[in-house]
Amino acid sequence: MAKKKKKNKEWDEAIDNLENYEHEECGHSEDKTNNVYMFHNIKHDLHLFINADNYENAMMKFDLCNFIDRKNWKIFLECGHQPA
Repeated sequence: MAKKKKKNKEWDEAIDNLENYEHEECGHSEDKTNNVYMFHNIKHDLHLFINADNYENAMMKFDLCNFIDRKNWKIFLECGHQPA
């Protein structure tokens, strides 16, 4: 006997549902703009975490560090509103 396939939502229906999406209460303030950025050195597997108000502020702090070989670094962002 063949198993029933789980019906997936059509793409348009899923997008329509996003328009009415309400953020789940997670304890974060809506007006909080401070985010955590991680500078990751892929050559040495070094992780440096900083707090910054926005991407430009994070890049300013990255530039202040004066790292050698910028191509060895990746920048990641932990948003203030994300599931725990």
